[in-house]
Amino acid sequence: MKFIKAAVIATLAATSVPALAAVRTVTLAVDNMTCVTCVPMVKKSLSQIRGVKRVAVSVEAKTATVVYDDKATNVAELVKATTNAGYPSRLKRSASQQRRAR
Repeated sequence: MKFIKAAVIATLAATSVPALAAVRTVTLAVDNMTCVTCVPMVKKSLSQIRGVKRVAVSVEAKTATVVYDDKATNVAELVKATTNAGYPSRLKRSASQQRRAR
């Protein structure tokens, strides 16, 4: 009986590891976006990255909001993708993050 309990616990522990992966949402400040024709270029560059779930681009705000799996990619890869497409970007801090940094 102890062996069965140990096997069940080991199985549960092994199968719960993927649950540690998290879906993250970040907003990038994107340079060089001057008109609506830039939006599909930025969106395509980000959408092609493995792990990216959703991309919303605003030419007015000059931002790209990206939902991604942090086990598959990271912010550096997102920035690299937009930069390689001709639209350098950086992680945009929210107003609350800026207040906390002071």
